[in-house]
Amino acid sequence: MIDPVTEERIKVLLREFMDSWITKQYEELRRIEEEGFSPSGVLAPFHDALVPGIRGLGERGFSTALGNLHERIALVIGEHAHAEARRAFDLTGQLPVLAREFITQRINQLSRGEAAPDHPYEREQLLHAFGDEVPAATRIDLWLKTHSGEDHYFEMKSAKPNRGQCIEMKQRQLTALGIRRSARAFAWWGVPYDPYGRVDAYAHPYPLRFFDFANEVKIGAAFWNVVGDDDGTYDLLIALYREVGGEYAQQLDDLRTAVAVRAV
Repeated sequence: MIDPVTEERIKVLLREFMDSWITKQYEELRRIEEEGFSPSGVLAPFHDALVPGIRGLGERGFSTALGNLHERIALVIGEHAHAEARRAFDLTGQLPVLAREFITQRINQLSRGEAAPDHPYEREQLLHAFGDEVPAATRIDLWLKTHSGEDHYFEMKSAKPNRGQCIEMKQRQLTALGIRRSARAFAWWGVPYDPYGRVDAYAHPYPLRFFDFANEVKIGAAFWNVVGDDDGTYDLLIALYREVGGEYAQQLDDLRTAVAVRAV
């Protein structure tokens, strides 16, 4: 369970994020008003004419920034719950040439639709690769070492990644397994939230081509509960987000009003 000290660390990160984001929105409004253009390209006159103020809260930019925040919060929780936790972790070691060739061939097969995602098969091939080895390295978004000695390597891209991001994640995950070649090493696509509400309803096409959702994806509650090593982590984290969000309710109302009254 997340302890009070970790809860406070999370809330500090959330408040810093909100303060920075709100400040940037007002700076955007100031420049639109004074200089006559939007530095971030958020102007949408038809949107604003229909729903006043909708353009300015920059949902896309907010979501991008929030993704970075999720990684930082996952690190804070992981540091409390596990033996070790690191973000942007550089994994280096020796990779069998056979494993390197398998990774290249496998990603090409998945990309062309010539094979269906099958993580147990991929894992079996990599863990039992042998022969000549070459130096290899990969960077992992989040690494957790459990108290029982397991290593979990998470790639944390968008909940709806494009084809290139899927290839990058798959490459990193398979390379991590190929370097480690240990039954106690696991590689995952870690998704902080589920945009579809249920894993079996996930419909964004690119990940479905590359990832075996049952065996190499942790999405929403499943992700956070592994990071926190507790089945209540996700629910507690949502409650903390709501608590901090409530602290900013008036500031957000004021910002919406400021956006709505500006001429497009």
